[in-house]
Amino acid sequence: MAAPPPADIVHLAHAFFPADPRVKRAALAAAATGRSVSVVALRGRGEPAVEQIGPLQVLRLTGTKARGGALTYLSEYLAFVWRCRCLLAREPQFRRVRIVHVHTLPDFLVWAATPARRRGARLILDLHEIFPEFTAARFPGPAGRAAARLAKRLERQARRKADVTITVDRPIAELLASRGIGRPERVVLIHNSADPEDLGPLRTPEAHPRPRPGQPLELVYHGTLTRLYGLEIAIRGVALANARGTAVHFTILGDGPERNELGRLVTELGADDAVTFEARIPQSALRERLVRADGGLVPTRLDGMTRYSLSNKLLDYVHLGLPVLAARLPSYAGYLGDETTWFWKPENPESLAAIIAQFAAASADERRARATRAQQALRDIAWDRERPRLLETYESLLQDG
Repeated sequence: MAAPPPADIVHLAHAFFPADPRVKRAALAAAATGRSVSVVALRGRGEPAVEQIGPLQVLRLTGTKARGGALTYLSEYLAFVWRCRCLLAREPQFRRVRIVHVHTLPDFLVWAATPARRRGARLILDLHEIFPEFTAARFPGPAGRAAARLAKRLERQARRKADVTITVDRPIAELLASRGIGRPERVVLIHNSADPEDLGPLRTPEAHPRPRPGQPLELVYHGTLTRLYGLEIAIRGVALANARGTAVHFTILGDGPERNELGRLVTELGADDAVTFEARIPQSALRERLVRADGGLVPTRLDGMTRYSLSNKLLDYVHLGLPVLAARLPSYAGYLGDETTWFWKPENPESLAAIIAQFAAASADERRARATRAQQALRDIAWDRERPRLLETYESLLQDG
């Protein structure tokens, strides 16, 4: 087997690839510079350790992403960081790396880039999440607060090491600005906008079929099944709406650690006919499946982390011209107003059931009008505008180096 070509840009991500859309978008943008790009990620079941995906050389390392307790998270993170550091220190293909693009969590993954930095590589810290707020929300109590304080110090150190810090939305950028790092910092905002390469071109709401008289309302969710994303609230809200006379069917598309628990909840509520679970499907098939729904449901719980987040799922639904029903998180409302979205009170099934009834009663014209206004509200963060900003970041670091 031929030796892999030397990498100019390497992406490090404690994630599965190409399943993580943000890592995939960024790596393909890096390849558009004409440089050789490698991605180092986790190895999922049945995936090869080394694979060429288009212009990207992908190396997958043994590791897990179990989403368990604090010690499980820490052991998974540390093992991956160590393996990445060894790879960059020892493998010939990484001897001439010019940019290391680190995707978090965890923030201390930047430590893995040390061998390349010592040889002159520039470092991009891409903050998919905010580590201190994630830690405090994930692990409540005194131990969680202590861990959050440590996470804040680690975040500061990581940002100080980086030549560029990338963040994913305005609320997080504003939060970071309030936490100075003791020196000037170059911060670039790149939203998690839907990539037309994955979901196809922007789909106008006019393309959406009109409601079918006598048929249940069809709502959909796609993504990971964890407590953070509020699927329990969504299921309870759907069951309540049906009990109150609004015929609605909800499809949950994906998998995750809460799958069995959510299935038991559906049975307990007698909602087996109203809620369907479908397995995760390839990204290439997602567009066709999602547009069969009348609306996209985004039931994210509100906590110290999600108040700053902007859901990928929400952006996908808007891109596809689907009306959106979402929990009123401050960040969501900051990008999308009441004239664009059907909002309900977070973590409140009663409020969701009432919004489902309102949505069911809305005319086709009203649904399309809101979906159109949502696309207009987000047009300035569409991927065709975000991608050039990322490309410019790569080029400037390559020139400076």
